[in-house]
Amino acid sequence: MRSSTLEELSMAGMSRNRAFRITLGFLALAFITTGCGPDPKQQKIDELTAENDQLKKELEERDRRLNDGLVRDGDSQATIDELNRQLAKLRAEAAARPKTTPAKEGEWATFDNFAMISVPGSVLFDAGSAQLSPSGRSKVSQIASDIRGRYADRDIYVVGHTDDQPIRKSKWKDNWELGAQRALTVIRSLRDQGVPNESLVQANCGEWRPKVKGKDEKSRLSNRRVEFYAVKRNVNSLDPSASALRNSTDE
Repeated sequence: MRSSTLEELSMAGMSRNRAFRITLGFLALAFITTGCGPDPKQQKIDELTAENDQLKKELEERDRRLNDGLVRDGDSQATIDELNRQLAKLRAEAAARPKTTPAKEGEWATFDNFAMISVPGSVLFDAGSAQLSPSGRSKVSQIASDIRGRYADRDIYVVGHTDDQPIRKSKWKDNWELGAQRALTVIRSLRDQGVPNESLVQANCGEWRPKVKGKDEKSRLSNRRVEFYAVKRNVNSLDPSASALRNSTDE
């Protein structure tokens, strides 16, 4: 009986020793795994965390600087946009103005919808006459050639103008009649030189649309004239007294 008890006690002691050794093994494993000093992995994590925080700060600073730059760039862009708007406005105003090619006396001037030439009355007619002079026939022949070559697809307006001196010695009743007859003479000459009848329009302003204002002989010489307008046919109508045409010959 006693022997059995001792054997049981011995076996219990062995079990406790084995359990103790197992416990020591787990403790040793835990010691090896975690260690008693600082954990290298944790140190690395802490270092990376610190670096990450620093990078965040640097990125935030860069974002702030970038936003400041964008604000300044936005101000500059607003200025550029305003300048572009002003430039577009100037271009629109320039496009709205009649385009013209300056011409010397007796030469064609070109505009958006028409071309015109003003010929002094002294070149075309003798004083008080409605018959073309030799120089007048030559000039009208040149104009007819221009019309056939350059303006064949346009309507041709012929406008007579006189000075303001009353008719006294000639057969004409007044300057209205003289201006009208001179325009008609030119119309017939153009027709005889191949300009189609359906293209020709006669008009007369008499003394009432002077080129220059003045009572001296030089002014009157400028006002005695015949004007020719070659008008594009997509223009609905052309009033020779319209401001666009008056301005085209104003000095």
